[in-house]
Amino acid sequence: MRIAPRQLADAAEIARRWIRYQAMLWDVPSISFGISHGGRVVMLDAIGTADIATERPATPDATGYRCASITKTMTATLVMQQVEAGRMRLDEPIATYLPWLRRVPHARDISIRHLLIHGGGVIRDGSNTWGDDDFPDREMVHAEVSQRLSFAEPASTFRYSNIAYILLGEALESVTGRPFDALLQRSVLGPLGLKGSAPSLTPRVRRTIATGYYRRRPGEVRHPSRHADARAFAPAGGLVSTVPDLLDYQHAHFPGGSGLISDLSKREMQRTQWQRPEEPNHGLGWMIWHVDGVAIRGHSGGFPGFTTKIGFSPESALCAAVLMNTNGPVPGLALDMIYHSAVWVVRRWADAAETARGHSRASVGRFAGHYRGDIGEMTIVRINRSLYIVDPEMTMPLASAARLWPDGARRFTIVEGDDYGHFGEEVSFAVDAAGRSVAMRYGPHSLRRSDI
Repeated sequence: MRIAPRQLADAAEIARRWIRYQAMLWDVPSISFGISHGGRVVMLDAIGTADIATERPATPDATGYRCASITKTMTATLVMQQVEAGRMRLDEPIATYLPWLRRVPHARDISIRHLLIHGGGVIRDGSNTWGDDDFPDREMVHAEVSQRLSFAEPASTFRYSNIAYILLGEALESVTGRPFDALLQRSVLGPLGLKGSAPSLTPRVRRTIATGYYRRRPGEVRHPSRHADARAFAPAGGLVSTVPDLLDYQHAHFPGGSGLISDLSKREMQRTQWQRPEEPNHGLGWMIWHVDGVAIRGHSGGFPGFTTKIGFSPESALCAAVLMNTNGPVPGLALDMIYHSAVWVVRRWADAAETARGHSRASVGRFAGHYRGDIGEMTIVRINRSLYIVDPEMTMPLASAARLWPDGARRFTIVEGDDYGHFGEEVSFAVDAAGRSVAMRYGPHSLRRSDI
């Protein structure tokens, strides 16, 4: 899918309004998100509070978040650097690089590739002797792995595993002679100039990081999570980062991008190497899934008090990142909504170019916004020179959006859409002295403009 700048502008605005509404709906403390195209940032936005106690607002360019398992993509990138340097081989047993594993049953059969694709049959997190605010150190991990490394034969089943990436991080330390944090800073974050990022909770990022909050029920006070050090789990989930940094990082994995790894290694990382019964599938470090036919490589992240997701599509030159300081589904839904918006804007663009005489892209655009009434809420969006009614509570709303055809300066007829709705009937807008809409009438229903 190729997307032109004006198409992307409309898609970004549609996604922006939807994400802000969902953040309100899900009672999110703060969410920061952004889109880049061909390496150029086209949208950065944030809503909410990074820290409730100090009332510090979230900012899309500077607020840091615990990125959790997004770290795995960087650990995989470090592995590919060592493969290119001849210090590691993808199909070599992990015990080759970690001699202490040679005494552990089945370790000789588990390869680097198995660990990267979660196909080694390795246990996920270890036992229940540690908790969300007290991650284990390496000695504890060694003790648990020595007792039980795997639950199934390698290459026999998929099982997502943090322990697999802990072992990969330790193997990287073994072949490079550098601590994992220093290696990540030296070989990924530093070369890309990701100054808002750190491999762990360093003093520098403590000044800008959001406070994480656990989910709450109605009427409950928010409970903050503790900023725990990831310790041995750093290669699986220690990263702290910002939206702009994560956009730049993803762009570095485009063909011809930065010199982190070769294009051949990028293709190897991004191709499906374990196909699950349902998406996402897995490459080397990357999750792979589709939205409306567009293939996306990315990763989700979950940390006590944080949920994150990134995703990029080299074919469309798009990257997106969504970071949130509570636990919940919004980042995953939002990431897919960004690509859904892009796809449907492109699909509808040609038809949406046609409009009634006297109307232009600017004249219809003044009605675009969020509206609220007794029947609920709806969003009016612009695609090219046409307006559409979108249900902001739907997860993929543009596929069933209702198109409006101008019948006057402020009157429109619904010419496409749900036949349970007011198909073929009138929508009208009230405007202020500056000509900007302040309310709309949808069938018998009145809704006031209520942008978020």
